[in-house]
Amino acid sequence: MPFHPWQALVLVLCLLSGCNANYVFDDADYRPLGDPQAVRRGQ
Repeated sequence: MPFHPWQALVLVLCLLSGCNANYVFDDADYRPLGDPQAVRRGQ
């Protein structure tokens, strides 16, 4: 199968899109956004 530069670009974009998850990294609880139970979990 011949290699095309656009295939590498699509692969890199797919890998980087996985890094843009629905998490807050500066939150002390590290919880998914929109999870209302995260504040009361473990209490």
